Amino acid sequence: MVKLWLILWLPLLVSAGDISGTWIGSIEVADNAGGSSVNTPVRAQFEQKANLVSGKIGRREDEQAESIRNGKVEGTKISFEVSSVETTSAMKFNLVLDGNHLEGEMKGMVDSGEIVGKVRLTRQDAGDHQGN
Repeated sequence: MVKLWLILWLPLLVSAGDISGTWIGSIEVADNAGGSSVNTPVRAQFEQKANLVSGKIGRREDEQAESIRNGKVEGTKISFEVSSVETTSAMKFNLVLDGNHLEGEMKGMVDSGEIVGKVRLTRQDAGDHQGN
């Protein structure tokens, strides 16, 4: 009986963590020199297949976004890397899915040193992913 229950519910459990779709939000980075923070509006397009994630992320006003590499989903944890001409190393994203929200941290290196940002994204096509 337990096996039957698991077989019936497994597709719903797997799809509940699907992050495929368009997400918008911001990345907030502390400006240590000025004592304030810089809040950058961003847009992400994710495509999830099983536990792998691909897609693009970038500033909302930019026509071209950067490609996501090494994207993984482990339960509610999502991790991926993004490289750009503005960085000296790949920016590493570690996010947690909570319903239609992704929150977490971005870390990497730029010319002036390490950069750390607080990432907050909200799913834009929530109707396509009910249950989140």
